[in-house]
Amino acid sequence: MHHREILRKFIHFLGLIYIPAYDILGRENMIVVVGAITIFAMFIEFLRHRYNVLPEFLLRGYEKGKIGAYIYFGIAASIITALLPRDACFVGIVVGSLGDGTSGILKRLLNLSKHVASFGMFSSSAIALSILNLLSPPALIAIVAGVLAERLEKVGKFYINDNLTVPLTSALTYYVLEIVL
Repeated sequence: MHHREILRKFIHFLGLIYIPAYDILGRENMIVVVGAITIFAMFIEFLRHRYNVLPEFLLRGYEKGKIGAYIYFGIAASIITALLPRDACFVGIVVGSLGDGTSGILKRLLNLSKHVASFGMFSSSAIALSILNLLSPPALIAIVAGVLAERLEKVGKFYINDNLTVPLTSALTYYVLEIVL
């Protein structure tokens, strides 16, 4: 069971490839690449539902009859890439990939509390953004917003997918605070 979860989180961390790809390709090309990858993922999702083409262990129980988490992340990455500047995109991707992935490892593999997992999400995101020279008060607040989005699991009868909300919330929070502060 643990090796399957490690593989799932490794796939989560692959989202960090976005950062060097963005710097190499530029924003305009990245919009096309992220959009194309997301459309390809939707095609795979269609095949998964129709012909069961993905290994079961790549999906959580709640994803088996619904949309896979990678689709939500692709949609979030597509939106922030198309609408927001580079640094806001990087904040959203770091918190959504590394931060959320770290939180998942702490919760599911190490059986630690949600509070510890949230601290791990915050810390790993802050360290990565510091390495990228993006750590600032707006970035710290954006990480907190992402952590809160990750903790929000349900609104009324509707389940919230953190693979969509964490990158969007973090990136948008950073962008707005960069303008306001």
